[in-house]
Amino acid sequence: MSNAMKLLFRPAEVQAALGIGHSTFWSLVKSGALESRKIGRATVVPADSLNQFIASLPKANAA
Repeated sequence: MSNAMKLLFRPAEVQAALGIGHSTFWSLVKSGALESRKIGRATVVPADSLNQFIASLPKANAA
């Protein structure tokens, strides 16, 4: 997928991108803040769900 936008992310990729741990990731999925899907036994997060979650975070105040 060199020039194409990635559509699905594994939990470890989402955790690394957001700087969160395993438990926090699964809490976000359980609460519905992040959507997840199953492909066989693999859990994935759609890119649009990840983007919506990031957009919903509060903006940081400039110091």
